[in-house]
Amino acid sequence: MTTCPYCGEPVSDDAYDAHLERAHAEELTPLDRRRVGATADESSHRERAVYVGAGLLLAVFVVGYAAIFFSGGSIDTSAVVEPDPSAPIHEHGTITVQYDDTVVAFDDPEHIERDDCFHFHGHDDAAIWHAHCSDVTLEYALETLGMDLTAEQFTVDGQTFDEADGDTVSVTVDGEDVDPQTYVLEGVESVDDAANGDGDHVEVVATSGE
Repeated sequence: MTTCPYCGEPVSDDAYDAHLERAHAEELTPLDRRRVGATADESSHRERAVYVGAGLLLAVFVVGYAAIFFSGGSIDTSAVVEPDPSAPIHEHGTITVQYDDTVVAFDDPEHIERDDCFHFHGHDDAAIWHAHCSDVTLEYALETLGMDLTAEQFTVDGQTFDEADGDTVSVTVDGEDVDPQTYVLEGVESVDDAANGDGDHVEVVATSGE
């Protein structure tokens, strides 16, 4: 405990410098001014060190997050409309793709996290599509998975279905016919809402002709 020479009050040693600065700033001797100033500088240095350390940790986290979730890069496609990676979004929906009696299993490892702008995740059994860029068309989305789709033709797993050859190609979103080359997917932010039917539900069905 220290007795303050300016007011005579007993002050704990830990609080003495703060007391001088708070209660007697205008009457301090040159020595006490230097003492209080040195303490303030040390505190400022400590605060700056804390902020710098926190900033470095945040930077490491951001870089790590990007490395984990966006390490796949974007796949080159021939889609008529390409997505815009500079305009990020985070939307979700559902999709079913069937050709003849085969339903595409999007939880197959070859379909997981192939592209930055459009992909599936394995942790939710690939039940939900994820769009991370603006202007992701249905054509682009399927091209990232190795499938080629137009309103009249669908190529999947080495097999081509073409309406000109008598095959049937149906492309719908929520039951409405769409042009996959120009239709931009519209999803919802919540994965749970998408799983419950919100956001675009895409159906692509190709059937061989007789």
